[in-house]
Amino acid sequence: MSYVTVKDIAKAAGVSTNTVSRALNGKPDVNQETKQKVIEVAHKLGYVSNRSALSLKRQKSYIVGVVTEDNANPFWAEVLKGVEATAKNYGYHIIIANTSRNYETEFEDIKMMLERRVDGLLISPVQEKYDDLFRLKKYDVPFVIMGRHVEGLDVPMVYDDGVRGGRIVTNYLIEKGCKNIAFVGAQSYNTASSERCKGYREALQKHQIDLREELIKTGGIEIEGGYKSVMDLAANRTEFDGIFVYNDLMALGVIKALKELKMRIPEDVKVIGYDDISYSSFVCPSLTTMRMKKFEIGEIAFKMLFDSNEQNKDEVVLHSDLIIRESA
Repeated sequence: MSYVTVKDIAKAAGVSTNTVSRALNGKPDVNQETKQKVIEVAHKLGYVSNRSALSLKRQKSYIVGVVTEDNANPFWAEVLKGVEATAKNYGYHIIIANTSRNYETEFEDIKMMLERRVDGLLISPVQEKYDDLFRLKKYDVPFVIMGRHVEGLDVPMVYDDGVRGGRIVTNYLIEKGCKNIAFVGAQSYNTASSERCKGYREALQKHQIDLREELIKTGGIEIEGGYKSVMDLAANRTEFDGIFVYNDLMALGVIKALKELKMRIPEDVKVIGYDDISYSSFVCPSLTTMRMKKFEIGEIAFKMLFDSNEQNKDEVVLHSDLIIRESA
């Protein structure tokens, strides 16, 4: 099958190839009637623009690489929706690489994106270490960090104010009468988790509640991680009546564990998650959680690459809202 060319369109429309080219590229010096005719003929013939040729001419690939820690996670799926929708508005396509929270995979994915000559990168880093990101700064490729706050890395970032969110969650649990509040978090190097834990600690201090380290559990950030943390608390006979969970996926595991332990939610233990993924309102009991601006993270991150109104911003810090449901 041969591709329809600009010459084919020019012949069918009865205009020059230059007129066709200028009409298809939206140049203002082609009258509206001619432009419309050219577009209709191009559509009828099944014309597909030669993106590669355009990229070579303009020294742009019109592709942005997105390196995410887990695009199967409903949270990151929503972020990617924001990235993709905004990319389309700017005439870009995206390539997605999933690191599965593995640093070596992240390193290789970034290298692959550079080999593809992407025009920019959006990265949600593994955070185990940052050597690859500091190395990336030596290249003439803009990149933005999504959903994480990395100290000392002088690049644009967009993320949630986790300290504020942690305070809001913990204050609410205290107001509801909880006196022994557990924090179930992610790995120690995860900045979003450490910031939410900082807010948790600040709220306890404000209310003059003693911090008990045995109530802080960290580990995997999937459903299994939340389940295991609660089972560990129970096995150690640690008393708790409220649980602040790093994310909603972990909260699903927390709820499963509490049910197996015959603990009623919210009568015996109140549970609050973070993210407000799509499942959160359907689990039983429905999950009280902090609603993050997931779509906006992707939207703003993309704009920070190419939009002059956003490019001068070093950091954009978003605020989440507490969504009260049945679990607390």
